[in-house]
Amino acid sequence: MIKYLKEYRFYIILFAFILIPVIAIDTSTRAPHEYRIYDRVIVWTTSPIQTLISWTLDRLSSGFHNYIYLLHTRRENLILIEENRRLLGSIAALREAGQENLRLRKLLQFEEQFKVESIVARVIAKDVSTEFRAIRINRGAAAGIQRNMAVVTNEGIVGRILRTTENTADVVTVLDMNSAVDAIDERSRARGVVEGLTEEICQLRYTLRTDDIQPGDVLVSSGLGGIFPKGIPVGTVSKAHRKPFGISQEVEVRPSVDFTKLEEVLVISRFEAESEPK
Repeated sequence: MIKYLKEYRFYIILFAFILIPVIAIDTSTRAPHEYRIYDRVIVWTTSPIQTLISWTLDRLSSGFHNYIYLLHTRRENLILIEENRRLLGSIAALREAGQENLRLRKLLQFEEQFKVESIVARVIAKDVSTEFRAIRINRGAAAGIQRNMAVVTNEGIVGRILRTTENTADVVTVLDMNSAVDAIDERSRARGVVEGLTEEICQLRYTLRTDDIQPGDVLVSSGLGGIFPKGIPVGTVSKAHRKPFGISQEVEVRPSVDFTKLEEVLVISRFEAESEPK
């Protein structure tokens, strides 16, 4: 018997592989209480194999779908990240444009208030040397800018044009020791000349010891000299010290313009000599 099993094992196995599915299909059409003996044998024999095959197919299908899902998710994440970067860049650009529009609107209001004709320019460089305290702007002779024209912002006086090229101009600021702006104390009407002292502070020179000058007083341009229109803020008195002798007093002035945040300026090309602020 064993000899015949060994000899015809191929055909026996082939027959079993053909017969078992047929019987399994036939068995699946019956209710469990209708199973015959060979049905129960087939179910008992094939159940572990079917379970293993089903589990393997489920795992393969689940793994394939998860891989495809993760692949699509990764692609979508990359697209979303790039879109987020683009949107953040657009938001930053819009925010910067909004801030610039606000600054330019204030410059326009200044122009209308003092009835001046001016050229808008952007600060492109600052002199870092200790000898000069100057800035460079992106407009020059081609735009009609000339030496000694006044440079201002809506905050007050920046300085005057020192020299020009075709497309740029250098501005000596009120912080420079070579700068001089004739100014008036807005409260007491005391007069003096604002000159640069340090990188942050100016001084009011040629004031009389008897002049009423107090910390907190606002200094404005007097209009003398024909460079700066009258009434533009120059700075605020931060310290006033009367000497017990002599004819003058020591007065420190903090400029009205914050030079650390200076971005756009107005170069005054024409103004009325007796222009008064509203």
